[in-house]
Amino acid sequence: MKHISIVLLLAVTLSASACGQERNPNSGANAALGPTRAATVNNQPIPESVLRMYTLSTNGKNLEELTPDEKTKVVEELIGVVLFAQQAEKEGLTSSRTLAAQIELQRLQFVARSLVTDYLDKNPPPETQLQRIYDENLPRLSGQQYKARHILVETKEEAERVIAQLSDGRDFAALAQEHAAGPTGPNGGALDWFTADSMPKPFADAVRALTKGSYTREPVQTDFGFHVILLEDTRQQEPPALADIRTQLVEAAQREQLAEYLKSLRDAATISVGP
Repeated sequence: MKHISIVLLLAVTLSASACGQERNPNSGANAALGPTRAATVNNQPIPESVLRMYTLSTNGKNLEELTPDEKTKVVEELIGVVLFAQQAEKEGLTSSRTLAAQIELQRLQFVARSLVTDYLDKNPPPETQLQRIYDENLPRLSGQQYKARHILVETKEEAERVIAQLSDGRDFAALAQEHAAGPTGPNGGALDWFTADSMPKPFADAVRALTKGSYTREPVQTDFGFHVILLEDTRQQEPPALADIRTQLVEAAQREQLAEYLKSLRDAATISVGP
């Protein structure tokens, strides 16, 4: 969540009760914020815990790391936020359904993100899971790679005209710059090294059938349009070591864990959709 969203959320949370009335310090969420006050605005206390969170979100520091002048500055900033929030409530803005929905959505997302972080911290993926994900992805991480150029056009007829021009000896890169509708056109249709399974199947099948230096003699249709493809080179890709992509493997494992955790929560919940 962006800093401004955190600040606004804190501000509206602080002003949730009627302006000019001091909240019961022992009630619900207020008790969790702690008894220590950083300031009081129109009889509304600003808990020190909120000031600490504001300091982290805006300065990237703990409260104790601030100089006296810096601390004075952040306290004054937070007082300003609370004054804005109190005025918004006076003017009836907080009764807006749109604003209420935005605040509730931010609250849900923030609390859910806290749970996810806590769950992942307490349940690091085991090495066996990382190894399994690594083994399952070895075909994608290794094998044949291709270096190619392509000319993407909108119609089959355009692609056929490009192929005819190639047959007459025209330069492939020049034709790509002249005709290609895709983002690679300006650089002569050049693509980065890729594996066949990273491309749409018709494109991949066409590349596999080419020899170095040859181009497709028939237009290749994908969801993007019609391609003319020139195969420039091939190479054998060696898979990276597990340690080299550990971060990506951990992220993949965490996605699996969260999917399983969510499923367990859904299975245990009573859910109905609609009124």
